[in-house]
Amino acid sequence: MRLTKGNPFTFTLAEFSGSLADLGVMLPLVLALISLNGMDAAAAFFGIGLAYIVTALVYRLPIPVQPLKSVSALALAMGLAPAVIITGAIWNAVAFLSMGALGVDKWVHRLFPKPVVRGIQLGLAYLLFKSAWGLVTKTPKGWETALPVAQISIPWNLILSIGALIALLIFILYRKEYASLGVFGFGIVTAVLYLGLPDLTLRITLPRLLPLVPTWDELWLGFTLLALPQIPLSLGNSIYATADAARQYFDEKAAHVTERKLMLTMGFNDLIASLIGGIPVCHGCGGLTAHYRLGARSGGAPLMMGIAFLLLAVFGGQTMMNVFRLVPFPVLGVLLAYVGWQHFLLSRDLERTARNWLTAILVLALTLWTNNLAIGFVSAAVFYHLWGWMIQFRRA
Repeated sequence: MRLTKGNPFTFTLAEFSGSLADLGVMLPLVLALISLNGMDAAAAFFGIGLAYIVTALVYRLPIPVQPLKSVSALALAMGLAPAVIITGAIWNAVAFLSMGALGVDKWVHRLFPKPVVRGIQLGLAYLLFKSAWGLVTKTPKGWETALPVAQISIPWNLILSIGALIALLIFILYRKEYASLGVFGFGIVTAVLYLGLPDLTLRITLPRLLPLVPTWDELWLGFTLLALPQIPLSLGNSIYATADAARQYFDEKAAHVTERKLMLTMGFNDLIASLIGGIPVCHGCGGLTAHYRLGARSGGAPLMMGIAFLLLAVFGGQTMMNVFRLVPFPVLGVLLAYVGWQHFLLSRDLERTARNWLTAILVLALTLWTNNLAIGFVSAAVFYHLWGWMIQFRRA
């Protein structure tokens, strides 16, 4: 992987605001995996920070780093042990480093024509809306009571959501590039006023090398349970849809954001995560939309996030948990809903033919039905190619 030259790093308030935009996806998953599954906080944040820095240096654009969503969801739903979760990173590293090294991206690319990619983005928009609703309706710890106003008890969820929405709209109207920072600021200030400052005790902690070594049984369980559903999803969303979105947003500046290079950086980041006991990560077109639409324009955004994650991990993963818990879930949900809407708009450039739009809508429909984006886009890809073969057969 060669480092990119030419695209300059920028370190502005707008860039920092954009760097925070994807935390609405990351924080709930990471905090849950640490709190409920026992993942090591310092290792998790250190791995994410290092992945951000690698991504920033390679692309010099706000290419995102996110937890593997299918792996995270299954791990949380089934209460998987950290050693099994690590296998998700191991298998992802093996798969994507191999595909990148062998240069099979152009061959695999034929499976993901533009209508399938747009369908993935539509399906992801729905999943983002669904996640946003879950966050908005989730009562954060410490906010269980309601605020009495004129003999009416108003739930804090509603107050936080409306306040975050008002903050978002004000910043979009007047200083759109600072919208994410403004919404986070609202959430943190409200939380400090209501709950007080968290424990900020700092102590130096470093992740250990190979703290978890999965057994053969755990590796097999991770392969069948985590890798098989995740790898096709990562190909669609983290590789092809991300490369496409980068070209839409940055044009020639994203010429180096190729599918092959995304395979290599994702595989490398997961290799590091597996060595230190961190959380499996990926790229993602939803995260790219979040960063771009809320102000990020260079590799400065992921670089700032990476340095912040590394410093906070080294000086205490648990302290970082306390800091992030200040941001109430409803506030993250409002940001996530806005990102979902912007992601939905990516489909506007799809050529208006029956084959193209039926393919894209099939991804969305199957995602709505199954809640599984992988099933949606694999089925739609088969549908798209069968349609093409039928056209060729009739012409013959």
